[in-house]
Amino acid sequence: MSTLIEKIQAMENIGAGYLAHQALQKLIHLHLQKYEKQIEEVKRDLKPFERRYGMSSEECHRQFMAGELDDVADFMEWMGLYDDMQLYRERVKALRAVVEE
Repeated sequence: MSTLIEKIQAMENIGAGYLAHQALQKLIHLHLQKYEKQIEEVKRDLKPFERRYGMSSEECHRQFMAGELDDVADFMEWMGLYDDMQLYRERVKALRAVVEE
């Protein structure tokens, strides 16, 4: 099976590199939209925890990682959501880095 790079090179070799570039840009934009939507959904899910415990998710994460909070189900769920948001943010950052070149 050919690698992605080999497929792109084949497209370039036949003079269709621009089409491959456009297709990849479109795919990247679709994934950016997906991750940005997921970030907004997770932010909404984080708000009730932040209100209930009177702290930001960032502060809760810091305290949780420092062992200052108990391993109660609420904190575990909260930090799972926070970790999801961080993952989506990393993916958005990586995709933006290549789409804005």
